Amino acid sequence: MKGRLRGRALARAVVASVALVLLAGCADWGVNTGGSGGKVTLTYALWDAHEQIGYQASIAEFEKLHPDIQVNIENIPYNSYEQKITAEYITNQAPDLFWVNTPWLGTFVKDGILTNLAPKIKASHIDMSQYYPQLVTMHSRNGAIYGLPKDWDTIALYYNKAYFKKIGLTIPANLSWNTDGTGSFVTFLKQATTDTSGHNALSPQFNPGHVATYALGTYNDPQSGWGDYVAELGGKVIPYPYASTTSLDTPAFKQGLSFLTSTLTNDHVIAPGSETGPNANGNNLLTLFTEGQIAMWQAGDWNTTALKTAVKFPVGVAPLPIGPAGRVSIFNGLIDGLNSKTKYPKQAWELEQWLGSAKSEAILGSGGYVWPAIKSLDPLFQQYWAKQGIDMSAFLTEARGKVANFPVSSGMGAALLQIDNDLGPAWLGSASVSSAVNQAGKDGNYALKTGN
Repeated sequence: MKGRLRGRALARAVVASVALVLLAGCADWGVNTGGSGGKVTLTYALWDAHEQIGYQASIAEFEKLHPDIQVNIENIPYNSYEQKITAEYITNQAPDLFWVNTPWLGTFVKDGILTNLAPKIKASHIDMSQYYPQLVTMHSRNGAIYGLPKDWDTIALYYNKAYFKKIGLTIPANLSWNTDGTGSFVTFLKQATTDTSGHNALSPQFNPGHVATYALGTYNDPQSGWGDYVAELGGKVIPYPYASTTSLDTPAFKQGLSFLTSTLTNDHVIAPGSETGPNANGNNLLTLFTEGQIAMWQAGDWNTTALKTAVKFPVGVAPLPIGPAGRVSIFNGLIDGLNSKTKYPKQAWELEQWLGSAKSEAILGSGGYVWPAIKSLDPLFQQYWAKQGIDMSAFLTEARGKVANFPVSSGMGAALLQIDNDLGPAWLGSASVSSAVNQAGKDGNYALKTGN
Protein backbone atom coordinates (compact mmCIF):
# COMPACT_ATOMS: atom_id res chain seq x y z
CA MET A 1 0.00 0.00 0.00
CA LYS A 2 1.44 3.27 -1.08
CA GLY A 3 0.77 6.92 -0.36
CA ARG A 4 -2.49 8.60 -1.33
CA LEU A 5 -3.28 12.17 -2.32
CA ARG A 6 -6.56 14.04 -2.42
CA GLY A 7 -8.01 17.54 -2.47
CA ARG A 8 -8.22 18.67 1.17
CA ALA A 9 -11.28 20.91 0.95
CA LEU A 10 -13.57 18.25 -0.52
CA ALA A 11 -12.35 15.60 1.89
CA ARG A 12 -12.93 17.82 4.92
CA ALA A 13 -16.43 18.65 3.74
CA VAL A 14 -17.35 15.00 3.22
CA VAL A 15 -15.96 13.90 6.58
CA ALA A 16 -17.69 16.76 8.40
CA SER A 17 -21.04 15.91 6.85
CA VAL A 18 -20.97 12.18 7.56
CA ALA A 19 -19.16 11.97 10.86
CA LEU A 20 -22.03 13.04 13.12
CA VAL A 21 -24.54 10.73 11.44
CA LEU A 22 -22.23 7.73 11.45
CA LEU A 23 -21.05 8.22 15.00
CA ALA A 24 -24.64 8.29 16.17
CA GLY A 25 -25.47 5.10 14.28
CA CYS A 26 -22.52 2.86 15.17
CA ALA A 27 -22.44 0.51 18.13
CA ASP A 28 -20.52 1.48 21.29
CA TRP A 29 -17.77 -1.10 20.51
CA GLY A 30 -16.48 -1.11 24.10
CA VAL A 31 -14.29 2.01 23.89
CA ASN A 32 -13.94 3.69 27.29
CA THR A 33 -14.95 7.35 27.51
CA GLY A 34 -12.57 9.25 29.67
CA GLY A 35 -10.78 8.53 32.92
CA SER A 36 -9.04 10.01 35.92
CA GLY A 37 -5.57 11.43 36.28
CA GLY A 38 -3.54 13.93 34.28
CA LYS A 39 -3.71 14.44 30.56
CA VAL A 40 -1.60 12.11 28.42
CA THR A 41 -0.18 12.98 25.00
CA LEU A 42 0.20 10.15 22.48
CA THR A 43 2.13 10.29 19.23
CA TYR A 44 0.52 8.59 16.25
CA ALA A 45 2.64 8.06 13.12
CA LEU A 46 1.58 7.60 9.51
CA TRP A 47 2.99 8.47 6.08
CA ASP A 48 0.10 9.65 3.92
CA ALA A 49 -0.82 13.35 3.87
CA HIS A 50 -4.21 12.76 2.27
CA GLU A 51 -5.32 10.03 4.66
CA GLN A 52 -4.04 12.15 7.54
CA ILE A 53 -7.03 14.42 6.94
CA GLY A 54 -9.42 11.54 7.53
CA TYR A 55 -7.49 10.28 10.53
CA GLN A 56 -7.43 13.77 12.03
CA ALA A 57 -11.23 13.87 11.81
CA SER A 58 -11.46 10.44 13.44
CA ILE A 59 -8.99 11.29 16.18
CA ALA A 60 -10.86 14.53 16.91
CA GLU A 61 -13.87 12.39 17.80
CA PHE A 62 -11.65 10.12 19.89
CA GLU A 63 -10.34 13.09 21.85
CA LYS A 64 -13.90 14.24 22.59
CA LEU A 65 -14.57 10.84 24.13
CA HIS A 66 -11.21 10.86 25.94
CA PRO A 67 -10.60 14.39 27.27
CA ASP A 68 -7.61 13.04 29.21
CA ILE A 69 -5.82 11.95 26.00
CA GLN A 70 -4.31 14.22 23.35
CA VAL A 71 -3.04 12.70 20.10
CA ASN A 72 -0.35 14.33 18.00
CA ILE A 73 -0.02 13.01 14.45
CA GLU A 74 3.48 12.64 13.02
CA ASN A 75 3.80 12.26 9.25
CA ILE A 76 6.95 10.35 8.31
CA PRO A 77 7.97 10.05 4.62
CA TYR A 78 7.30 6.52 3.39
CA ASN A 79 10.81 5.89 2.07
CA SER A 80 12.35 6.49 5.52
CA TYR A 81 9.44 5.24 7.63
CA GLU A 82 10.64 1.76 8.57
CA GLN A 83 14.16 2.97 9.37
CA LYS A 84 12.90 5.86 11.49
CA ILE A 85 10.48 3.75 13.51
CA THR A 86 13.22 1.19 14.16
CA ALA A 87 15.84 3.77 15.14
CA GLU A 88 13.43 5.58 17.45
CA TYR A 89 12.37 2.32 19.06
CA ILE A 90 15.99 1.57 19.93
CA THR A 91 16.32 4.99 21.61
CA ASN A 92 12.91 4.76 23.34
CA GLN A 93 11.53 7.61 21.23
CA ALA A 94 9.22 5.73 18.86
CA PRO A 95 5.58 6.80 18.45
CA ASP A 96 3.09 5.19 20.81
CA LEU A 97 1.01 3.92 17.91
CA PHE A 98 2.02 3.79 14.25
CA TRP A 99 1.02 2.48 10.85
CA VAL A 100 2.56 -0.86 9.91
CA ASN A 101 2.81 -1.89 6.26
CA THR A 102 3.06 -5.59 5.60
CA PRO A 103 6.63 -5.68 4.17
CA TRP A 104 7.91 -4.57 7.59
CA LEU A 105 5.55 -6.59 9.77
CA GLY A 106 7.71 -9.69 10.18
CA THR A 107 10.81 -7.67 11.05
CA PHE A 108 8.92 -5.56 13.59
CA VAL A 109 7.62 -8.77 15.18
CA LYS A 110 11.08 -10.34 15.28
CA ASP A 111 12.59 -7.23 16.85
CA GLY A 112 9.92 -7.05 19.54
CA ILE A 113 8.71 -3.63 18.46
CA LEU A 114 5.03 -4.59 18.42
CA THR A 115 2.81 -5.47 21.36
CA ASN A 116 0.89 -8.74 21.19
CA LEU A 117 -2.69 -7.53 21.42
CA ALA A 118 -4.37 -10.93 21.75
CA PRO A 119 -4.85 -10.70 25.55
CA LYS A 120 -6.18 -7.15 25.25
CA ILE A 121 -8.54 -8.16 22.44
CA LYS A 122 -9.89 -10.98 24.58
CA ALA A 123 -10.27 -8.81 27.66
CA SER A 124 -12.04 -6.09 25.68
CA HIS A 125 -14.36 -8.62 24.01
CA ILE A 126 -13.59 -7.39 20.50
CA ASP A 127 -15.34 -9.40 17.83
CA MET A 128 -12.60 -10.25 15.33
CA SER A 129 -15.10 -11.95 13.02
CA GLN A 130 -16.31 -8.55 11.83
CA TYR A 131 -13.05 -8.12 9.91
CA TYR A 132 -11.92 -9.83 6.74
CA PRO A 133 -10.46 -13.09 8.08
CA GLN A 134 -7.49 -12.86 5.71
CA LEU A 135 -6.45 -9.59 7.38
CA VAL A 136 -6.61 -11.14 10.83
CA THR A 137 -4.51 -14.06 9.62
CA MET A 138 -2.00 -11.75 7.96
CA HIS A 139 -1.31 -9.91 11.22
CA SER A 140 -1.24 -12.96 13.49
CA ARG A 141 1.40 -15.50 14.41
CA ASN A 142 1.33 -18.40 16.85
CA GLY A 143 -1.73 -17.05 18.63
CA ALA A 144 -0.41 -13.49 18.84
CA ILE A 145 -2.23 -10.65 17.07
CA TYR A 146 -0.27 -7.50 16.32
CA GLY A 147 -2.99 -5.06 15.28
CA LEU A 148 -6.67 -4.54 14.58
CA PRO A 149 -7.33 -4.48 10.82
CA LYS A 150 -8.23 -1.01 9.51
CA ASP A 151 -8.39 -1.23 5.73
CA TRP A 152 -7.67 -3.40 2.72
CA ASP A 153 -6.48 -3.19 -0.89
CA THR A 154 -6.91 -5.30 -4.01
CA ILE A 155 -5.61 -4.82 -7.55
CA ALA A 156 -7.75 -4.19 -10.64
CA LEU A 157 -7.67 -2.55 -14.06
CA TYR A 158 -8.44 1.16 -14.33
CA TYR A 159 -9.48 1.88 -17.91
CA ASN A 160 -10.01 4.88 -20.17
CA LYS A 161 -13.72 4.88 -20.99
CA ALA A 162 -13.31 7.48 -23.75
CA TYR A 163 -10.68 5.40 -25.56
CA PHE A 164 -12.73 2.21 -25.51
CA LYS A 165 -15.78 4.10 -26.72
CA LYS A 166 -13.70 5.58 -29.55
CA ILE A 167 -12.48 2.18 -30.77
CA GLY A 168 -15.90 0.56 -30.20
CA LEU A 169 -14.72 -2.04 -27.72
CA THR A 170 -16.46 -3.21 -24.55
CA ILE A 171 -14.50 -4.89 -21.77
CA PRO A 172 -15.93 -8.37 -21.05
CA ALA A 173 -16.44 -9.28 -17.39
CA ASN A 174 -14.56 -12.58 -17.37
CA LEU A 175 -11.46 -12.40 -19.53
CA SER A 176 -9.10 -15.36 -19.13
CA TRP A 177 -5.50 -16.23 -19.94
CA ASN A 178 -3.24 -19.27 -20.21
CA THR A 179 0.51 -19.61 -20.03
CA ASP A 180 0.74 -20.52 -23.72
CA GLY A 181 -0.70 -17.14 -24.73
CA THR A 182 -4.20 -18.40 -25.54
CA GLY A 183 -7.34 -17.07 -23.93
CA SER A 184 -9.74 -14.18 -24.34
CA PHE A 185 -7.55 -11.77 -22.35
CA VAL A 186 -4.71 -11.83 -24.87
CA THR A 187 -7.12 -11.49 -27.79
CA PHE A 188 -8.79 -8.55 -26.07
CA LEU A 189 -5.44 -6.85 -25.41
CA LYS A 190 -4.63 -7.14 -29.12
CA GLN A 191 -7.96 -5.57 -29.99
CA ALA A 192 -7.30 -2.73 -27.54
CA THR A 193 -3.77 -1.95 -28.76
CA THR A 194 -3.60 0.49 -31.68
CA ASP A 195 -0.81 1.97 -33.76
CA THR A 196 -0.53 5.52 -35.03
CA SER A 197 -2.59 4.61 -38.10
CA GLY A 198 -5.43 3.21 -36.02
CA HIS A 199 -4.76 -0.47 -36.73
CA ASN A 200 -5.10 -2.83 -33.78
CA ALA A 201 -2.68 -5.63 -32.98
CA LEU A 202 -4.90 -8.25 -34.65
CA SER A 203 -4.62 -6.48 -38.00
CA PRO A 204 -2.02 -7.58 -40.57
CA GLN A 205 -1.37 -3.85 -41.05
CA PHE A 206 -0.50 -3.28 -37.40
CA ASN A 207 2.90 -1.60 -36.99
CA PRO A 208 4.50 -2.65 -33.68
CA GLY A 209 7.18 0.00 -34.14
CA HIS A 210 4.62 2.81 -34.00
CA VAL A 211 2.22 1.93 -31.19
CA ALA A 212 0.02 4.83 -30.14
CA THR A 213 -1.80 3.12 -27.28
CA TYR A 214 -0.81 -0.09 -25.53
CA ALA A 215 -3.71 -2.01 -24.05
CA LEU A 216 -2.08 -2.55 -20.66
CA GLY A 217 0.46 -1.04 -18.32
CA THR A 218 1.65 -2.88 -15.23
CA TYR A 219 4.47 -3.01 -12.68
CA ASN A 220 7.55 -4.96 -11.86
CA ASP A 221 6.01 -5.39 -8.42
CA PRO A 222 4.78 -8.21 -6.15
CA GLN A 223 1.47 -6.52 -5.34
CA SER A 224 0.36 -4.44 -8.33
CA GLY A 225 2.15 -6.35 -11.08
CA TRP A 226 3.60 -9.81 -11.52
CA GLY A 227 2.39 -10.97 -8.09
CA ASP A 228 -1.20 -11.28 -9.30
CA TYR A 229 -0.31 -13.40 -12.35
CA VAL A 230 1.97 -15.62 -10.30
CA ALA A 231 -0.86 -16.07 -7.78
CA GLU A 232 -3.24 -16.98 -10.61
CA LEU A 233 -0.96 -19.92 -11.30
CA GLY A 234 -0.79 -20.91 -7.64
CA GLY A 235 2.67 -19.41 -7.17
CA LYS A 236 4.00 -17.52 -4.14
CA VAL A 237 6.96 -15.38 -3.12
CA ILE A 238 7.46 -17.54 -0.02
CA PRO A 239 5.94 -20.98 0.60
CA TYR A 240 4.24 -19.96 3.88
CA PRO A 241 4.18 -16.97 6.27
CA TYR A 242 7.46 -16.32 8.06
CA ALA A 243 9.39 -18.68 5.81
CA SER A 244 13.12 -17.96 5.64
CA THR A 245 13.46 -18.90 1.97
CA THR A 246 11.67 -17.85 -1.20
CA SER A 247 9.69 -20.06 -3.56
CA LEU A 248 10.57 -18.23 -6.76
CA ASP A 249 12.26 -21.11 -8.52
CA THR A 250 9.00 -22.78 -9.48
CA PRO A 251 7.16 -23.22 -12.79
CA ALA A 252 4.27 -21.08 -11.50
CA PHE A 253 6.49 -18.12 -10.70
CA LYS A 254 8.50 -18.29 -13.91
CA GLN A 255 5.44 -18.80 -16.10
CA GLY A 256 3.55 -15.94 -14.44
CA LEU A 257 6.45 -13.55 -14.98
CA SER A 258 7.08 -14.83 -18.49
CA PHE A 259 3.46 -14.20 -19.45
CA LEU A 260 4.09 -10.49 -18.88
CA THR A 261 7.70 -10.06 -19.91
CA SER A 262 7.63 -12.39 -22.92
CA THR A 263 4.13 -13.25 -24.15
CA LEU A 264 2.45 -9.85 -23.77
CA THR A 265 5.64 -7.92 -24.47
CA ASN A 266 6.34 -9.84 -27.67
CA ASP A 267 2.73 -9.31 -28.75
CA HIS A 268 3.28 -5.56 -28.25
CA VAL A 269 0.14 -5.22 -26.14
CA ILE A 270 1.78 -4.19 -22.86
CA ALA A 271 3.82 -1.04 -22.28
CA PRO A 272 7.52 -1.98 -22.52
CA GLY A 273 9.40 -2.06 -19.24
CA SER A 274 11.78 0.57 -20.57
CA GLU A 275 8.88 3.04 -20.75
CA THR A 276 7.14 2.30 -17.46
CA GLY A 277 9.92 3.56 -15.20
CA PRO A 278 13.42 2.77 -13.89
CA ASN A 279 13.91 -0.99 -13.90
CA ALA A 280 10.27 -1.26 -15.03
CA ASN A 281 9.10 -0.11 -11.58
CA GLY A 282 5.95 1.55 -12.91
CA ASN A 283 6.68 5.12 -11.80
CA ASN A 284 5.59 6.41 -15.22
CA LEU A 285 2.34 4.46 -15.48
CA LEU A 286 0.01 7.16 -14.18
CA THR A 287 1.45 9.61 -16.71
CA LEU A 288 1.19 7.07 -19.53
CA PHE A 289 -2.44 6.43 -18.60
CA THR A 290 -3.43 10.09 -18.35
CA GLU A 291 -1.73 10.80 -21.70
CA GLY A 292 -3.59 7.98 -23.45
CA GLN A 293 -0.50 5.85 -24.09
CA ILE A 294 -1.97 2.92 -22.19
CA ALA A 295 -5.68 2.05 -22.21
CA MET A 296 -5.72 0.10 -18.95
CA TRP A 297 -3.62 0.58 -15.85
CA GLN A 298 -3.25 -2.36 -13.49
CA ALA A 299 -3.01 -0.81 -10.03
CA GLY A 300 -4.25 -0.77 -6.46
CA ASP A 301 -7.34 1.10 -5.28
CA TRP A 302 -5.21 3.56 -3.29
CA ASN A 303 -4.38 5.28 -6.58
CA THR A 304 -7.97 6.43 -7.16
CA THR A 305 -7.62 9.87 -5.60
CA ALA A 306 -4.51 10.80 -7.58
CA LEU A 307 -6.03 9.33 -10.71
CA LYS A 308 -9.28 11.26 -10.37
CA THR A 309 -7.32 14.48 -10.05
CA ALA A 310 -5.02 13.78 -12.99
CA VAL A 311 -7.26 12.45 -15.78
CA LYS A 312 -9.43 14.44 -18.16
CA PHE A 313 -11.51 11.46 -19.31
CA PRO A 314 -14.01 9.18 -17.53
CA VAL A 315 -12.47 6.20 -15.76
CA GLY A 316 -13.85 2.72 -15.27
CA VAL A 317 -12.53 -0.21 -13.25
CA ALA A 318 -12.49 -3.80 -14.50
CA PRO A 319 -11.47 -6.91 -12.53
CA LEU A 320 -8.27 -8.78 -13.16
CA PRO A 321 -8.40 -11.50 -15.80
CA ILE A 322 -8.94 -15.11 -14.76
CA GLY A 323 -5.83 -17.27 -14.77
CA PRO A 324 -5.44 -21.05 -14.67
CA ALA A 325 -5.99 -21.03 -10.89
CA GLY A 326 -8.82 -18.51 -11.06
CA ARG A 327 -9.04 -14.75 -10.57
CA VAL A 328 -6.67 -13.91 -7.71
CA SER A 329 -5.69 -10.50 -6.41
CA ILE A 330 -2.90 -9.85 -3.94
CA PHE A 331 -4.60 -8.74 -0.71
CA ASN A 332 -3.08 -6.29 1.74
CA GLY A 333 -4.08 -3.98 4.57
CA LEU A 334 -2.67 -1.84 7.34
CA ILE A 335 -2.71 -2.13 11.10
CA ASP A 336 -1.64 0.22 13.86
CA GLY A 337 1.32 -1.17 15.75
CA LEU A 338 1.31 -0.55 19.51
CA ASN A 339 4.85 0.30 20.63
CA SER A 340 5.93 -2.37 23.12
CA LYS A 341 7.92 0.31 25.01
CA THR A 342 5.24 2.99 25.14
CA LYS A 343 4.95 4.85 28.44
CA TYR A 344 1.19 4.85 28.00
CA PRO A 345 0.06 1.33 27.06
CA LYS A 346 -3.47 1.80 28.44
CA GLN A 347 -4.09 5.00 26.50
CA ALA A 348 -2.42 3.67 23.35
CA TRP A 349 -4.70 0.64 23.49
CA GLU A 350 -7.71 2.93 23.75
CA LEU A 351 -6.59 4.65 20.55
CA GLU A 352 -5.89 1.30 18.85
CA GLN A 353 -9.42 0.15 19.69
CA TRP A 354 -10.93 3.36 18.41
CA LEU A 355 -9.10 3.31 15.07
CA GLY A 356 -10.13 -0.32 14.52
CA SER A 357 -13.72 0.36 15.52
CA ALA A 358 -16.78 0.70 13.32
CA LYS A 359 -17.08 4.36 14.30
CA SER A 360 -13.61 5.29 13.05
CA GLU A 361 -13.65 3.02 10.00
CA ALA A 362 -16.98 4.53 8.98
CA ILE A 363 -15.42 7.99 8.98
CA LEU A 364 -12.51 6.84 6.83
CA GLY A 365 -14.69 4.82 4.48
CA SER A 366 -17.31 7.52 3.96
CA GLY A 367 -14.63 10.05 3.20
CA GLY A 368 -13.30 7.89 0.36
CA TYR A 369 -9.97 7.34 2.08
CA VAL A 370 -9.88 3.54 2.46
CA TRP A 371 -11.93 0.39 2.11
CA PRO A 372 -12.88 -0.42 5.74
CA ALA A 373 -11.56 -3.69 7.13
CA ILE A 374 -14.97 -4.25 8.73
CA LYS A 375 -16.78 -5.94 5.86
CA SER A 376 -20.21 -4.47 6.56
CA LEU A 377 -18.86 -0.94 6.07
CA ASP A 378 -17.46 -1.47 2.57
CA PRO A 379 -20.50 0.13 0.88
CA LEU A 380 -19.55 3.48 2.43
CA PHE A 381 -16.32 3.68 0.43
CA GLN A 382 -18.01 2.36 -2.69
CA GLN A 383 -20.80 4.94 -2.42
CA TYR A 384 -18.36 7.80 -1.97
CA TRP A 385 -16.55 7.00 -5.21
CA ALA A 386 -19.76 6.31 -7.09
CA LYS A 387 -20.70 9.91 -6.39
CA GLN A 388 -17.36 10.91 -7.91
CA GLY A 389 -18.22 8.98 -11.07
CA ILE A 390 -16.05 5.89 -10.52
CA ASP A 391 -17.53 2.43 -9.97
CA MET A 392 -15.14 0.67 -7.58
CA SER A 393 -17.08 -2.59 -7.41
CA ALA A 394 -14.35 -4.55 -9.21
CA PHE A 395 -12.02 -4.11 -6.24
CA LEU A 396 -14.75 -5.31 -3.86
CA THR A 397 -15.60 -8.28 -6.07
CA GLU A 398 -11.99 -9.38 -5.85
CA ALA A 399 -11.84 -8.89 -2.08
CA ARG A 400 -14.91 -11.10 -1.69
CA GLY A 401 -13.43 -13.70 -4.03
CA LYS A 402 -10.13 -15.55 -4.09
CA VAL A 403 -7.18 -13.54 -2.80
CA ALA A 404 -3.55 -14.17 -1.92
CA ASN A 405 -2.20 -12.43 1.14
CA PHE A 406 0.81 -10.17 0.81
CA PRO A 407 3.84 -12.21 1.95
CA VAL A 408 4.94 -11.78 5.57
CA SER A 409 8.34 -12.67 6.96
CA SER A 410 11.26 -11.07 8.74
CA GLY A 411 13.34 -9.18 6.19
CA MET A 412 10.53 -9.17 3.62
CA GLY A 413 10.90 -5.49 2.77
CA ALA A 414 14.57 -5.94 1.91
CA ALA A 415 13.86 -9.22 0.10
CA LEU A 416 11.21 -7.70 -2.16
CA LEU A 417 13.48 -4.80 -3.01
CA GLN A 418 16.18 -7.26 -4.08
CA ILE A 419 13.70 -9.39 -6.00
CA ASP A 420 12.30 -6.45 -7.96
CA ASN A 421 15.82 -5.22 -8.73
CA ASP A 422 16.83 -8.64 -10.03
CA LEU A 423 13.67 -9.14 -12.09
CA GLY A 424 14.07 -5.78 -13.83
CA PRO A 425 16.39 -7.10 -16.56
CA ALA A 426 13.73 -9.64 -17.59
CA TRP A 427 11.29 -6.75 -18.13
CA LEU A 428 13.92 -4.79 -20.04
CA GLY A 429 14.86 -7.73 -22.25
CA SER A 430 18.47 -7.87 -21.11
CA ALA A 431 18.13 -11.17 -19.22
CA SER A 432 16.05 -14.32 -19.54
CA VAL A 433 13.24 -14.95 -17.09
CA SER A 434 15.03 -18.04 -15.82
CA SER A 435 18.30 -16.24 -15.03
CA ALA A 436 16.52 -13.23 -13.50
CA VAL A 437 14.37 -15.42 -11.28
CA ASN A 438 17.33 -17.52 -10.19
CA GLN A 439 19.25 -14.42 -9.13
CA ALA A 440 16.18 -12.99 -7.43
CA GLY A 441 15.75 -16.19 -5.47
CA LYS A 442 19.33 -16.13 -4.22
CA ASP A 443 19.24 -12.49 -3.21
CA GLY A 444 15.77 -12.83 -1.72
CA ASN A 445 16.89 -15.78 0.40
CA TYR A 446 19.88 -13.81 1.67
CA ALA A 447 17.66 -10.87 2.63
CA LEU A 448 15.17 -13.08 4.45
CA LYS A 449 17.95 -14.69 6.46
CA THR A 450 19.89 -11.51 7.24
CA GLY A 451 17.29 -8.76 7.04
CA ASN A 452 19.22 -6.82 4.40
